[in-house]
Amino acid sequence: MNQDELRKNLSFNIKQCRKLLTMTQEKLAEDTGLSAQTINDIEGCRTWVSDKTLVKLAEVLRTTPAELLLQNTNKQSETLDFLKFKSELQDSVRQTIEEMFEKRKL
Repeated sequence: MNQDELRKNLSFNIKQCRKLLTMTQEKLAEDTGLSAQTINDIEGCRTWVSDKTLVKLAEVLRTTPAELLLQNTNKQSETLDFLKFKSELQDSVRQTIEEMFEKRKL
């Protein structure tokens, strides 16, 4: 696999993980210590990342550096499906708690 393919995989995977976590580019930038423009450049395949940055992105996106670089594989799909499930579950729990508090106010 050449560097162009890795860059495309990284770009796609970062964007997918970020969206599944309902995270904006700005929030990802804040959480990683990068600029929003750098996140935009990475997702747009216009820049490459250092090893340290790759590890930090993976940590914030709750995945591994290898999964950020891999082409869409079954394992990666399972990881992304889990992240989506986790995000939906968190939203559901948050909504239930909000509804409970609203009922208590009445």
